Amino acid sequence: MSITDDFKKAIDLMNSKKNWLITSHTRPDGDAVGCIKALCEVAKQFSKSAQPILLSPPARWYKNIFSPPVPVLGNDIKIENLQAAEYDLVIIVDTNSYVQLPEFDKWLKTSKIPVLVIDHHVTGDGLGTVEVIDDTAAATGEIIYDLLKFAQWQITPVIAEALFIAISTDTGWFRFDNTDSRVMRNASALIELGAKPSAVYHQMFQNYSPERLKLLAKMLNKIELYQNGKIVLQFISRADFEETGATGPDTEDFVNESQRVSTVEAAALFVELKDGGFRCSLRSNGSVDVQKIAKDLGGGGHKVASGVNLKGPLEKAKKLILDEFEKALLKK
Repeated sequence: MSITDDFKKAIDLMNSKKNWLITSHTRPDGDAVGCIKALCEVAKQFSKSAQPILLSPPARWYKNIFSPPVPVLGNDIKIENLQAAEYDLVIIVDTNSYVQLPEFDKWLKTSKIPVLVIDHHVTGDGLGTVEVIDDTAAATGEIIYDLLKFAQWQITPVIAEALFIAISTDTGWFRFDNTDSRVMRNASALIELGAKPSAVYHQMFQNYSPERLKLLAKMLNKIELYQNGKIVLQFISRADFEETGATGPDTEDFVNESQRVSTVEAAALFVELKDGGFRCSLRSNGSVDVQKIAKDLGGGGHKVASGVNLKGPLEKAKKLILDEFEKALLKK
């Protein structure tokens, strides 16, 4: 089935429903929040109700995207108070995996509400009644942009800026390997439609807290290099958060810092969780398929950027990833 057939199904579903609930994966990034914002604005055009919900608090540089702030499940609204009867469509963006929808996944399975999934990841659990999946897209924001064009729905300056945020952040401000001619064409078109790159850059990349910089310094002081600098492992402990005053969302993009080193081909960042486990972010310059490693361990993502949750202790988790990296590099 072609992407245009999926677009038609998505458009029919969206047109037929009046009360949308829009969400994305836990630890929402720029692609997630940008897509949620864009779809909320689309709903306004057709006098539909759209309720955005985040599954965990966003990083501080994303908070200004929404006014008023979006409620966070577990903080501002309890899962037991989320009434399925109030919605006739759930839209999930930038994920198609139950594991990335903690607590919400259980609600979703029992709600019996039609689900529209829009995503650009290879891995997925088939959550949607209708699914629009394009794993060639650098960001889910690109898929939504194509969907809006196909539907001939208006792309306002607010929508354009939201989608520009989605695309620019998921491409690392157009420096990652997923930055292709499609990305640049779409970015250019969104600028023509009203997105302001300088304002977006300031909001996304020049809006950090002192606490975040202190946490970054602690991580950089604990970098471990292997295989003549081809592999780098990084670690952030609970104590690091307590000593700096930083929070979990502050670690976004930290794993990419080590890729500035010319020798690095594969990188991992282990962030200690409250339960003693670790959130492990994996990156590659293309030499290692980190999506395969993550998938085999219960996670997912893309070939050059993936993630997985691992049990402790740290040394065991580090050895697991190091062994996988070394095996992958031997196959080159």
